[in-house]
Amino acid sequence: MAGYILSILGIVVAGVFIDIIIPNGTISKYIKSIYAIFVLAVIISPIINFFNKNQGFNLQYQEYEINENLINYINQNKVKSIENNITADLEEEGMSNIDIIINYSIDNNELSINSCTINLKNLVISADKQHINKYEIIKQIVHEHTNLAEEEMIFYE
Repeated sequence: MAGYILSILGIVVAGVFIDIIIPNGTISKYIKSIYAIFVLAVIISPIINFFNKNQGFNLQYQEYEINENLINYINQNKVKSIENNITADLEEEGMSNIDIIINYSIDNNELSINSCTINLKNLVISADKQHINKYEIIKQIVHEHTNLAEEEMIFYE
C-alpha cells in the first residue's frame, strides 16, 4: 500500500515538473496526453494486479516422495502388533507358548495378510482348560484379528 501511495506522489511531482519544463504549444498537448495515460495506468495498477493474482484459494500441489522403508517399518509393526494381540488373547483362553507368524505382502503400499502359521509344538494348556477344542478357539481368535479363512491357517505340532 505504501508503494502505491509513493507511486501516486511521484506521478504528481513528475506532472508538476512536466508542466513547468514543457513550453506551451502543440507538443505540450501530446506530452500531457501521454502523461495522463501514464497517471491512469498508475492509479489502475492495483486493480489490474488484483485480477492478475488469483486471490481465491491458491492451492499449490507438490509432489511427495513415498518413503518405502518407513512404510515397510510401519507394516512390520502392525503385523507384530497383531501377532502379540493373538498371543495375548490365546493366553487369556488358557493357552501359552504358541508361536504365531503372520505371512503378509505389501502391494501398492497396502498391507495384505496372506496366511498365518501357528506352531503348537510347545503349547501349554492350563489345568482348568484341559478339555477344550484348542483348534476351534485358535481359529476363531486368529480370524478375529486377521480375517483369514480356515484354509489360510497352517498348524504345526
